[in-house]
Amino acid sequence: MTNDGFKLRNGDVVSDRRLGRLEEFDTRSRAFPIRPQLKSTKRRSYTWRCDINLDQGAEGACVGFGIAHELVARPAEVQDMTNEYARKKIYWNAQYNDMWEGGAYPGAVPFYEGTSVIAGIRVARYFGWFEEYRWAFDLEDLILGVGHNGPAVLGVRWYENMAEPDNNNYINVSGRVMGGHCILCNAVNVKEERFTLHNSWGPYWGDKGECYISFSDMGKLLDNNGEAAFFLHRHNLARP
Repeated sequence: MTNDGFKLRNGDVVSDRRLGRLEEFDTRSRAFPIRPQLKSTKRRSYTWRCDINLDQGAEGACVGFGIAHELVARPAEVQDMTNEYARKKIYWNAQYNDMWEGGAYPGAVPFYEGTSVIAGIRVARYFGWFEEYRWAFDLEDLILGVGHNGPAVLGVRWYENMAEPDNNNYINVSGRVMGGHCILCNAVNVKEERFTLHNSWGPYWGDKGECYISFSDMGKLLDNNGEAAFFLHRHNLARP
């Protein structure tokens, strides 16, 4: 920890050590958009049930937990998912294979928290949870993808007024940047112009671990080095 906060593996300093999403982008991702995979380009409200509240604790393992929440959500609900799996199998393996030195796994030198969303996704795909993944490149892609394909794993910058939802259970994109976070987007409401986010900070955060974010605020996050990934051809059993 520094005087200003917690130092992550890429040198970023965050105010909350749970904010361990590091920014890494592969230019090849542009060839794999979600929109051509959708059966409809008409906006639709839909909720992908996610009944499990995993909790990353005080670790910067949000990438492992955001991906694990996608796995336990519909449309292919994985059974018996645990905090340990999210941490050790997804997060630690992502750190083993990402572009930065060290990590939070046993024996890592130097010891640092954090990894990228794409590193975590590659690990989950290797374990056989899904066949391929696609990306939303703007707000409309995300609206349509969540409405027609499934939940989205988000990687976004996390702002001061997103730490706790307001009285209406909305988080607001304002204040200073606290760090980067990986979180699941598991519902879209077209009439209310909002998404539902399923966080990995336990069931007592927000409303049973969930909050709302407006289309407008989500657009700001995506435009500011945000990312949104969708898993295709999902399985509820992994490779041994």
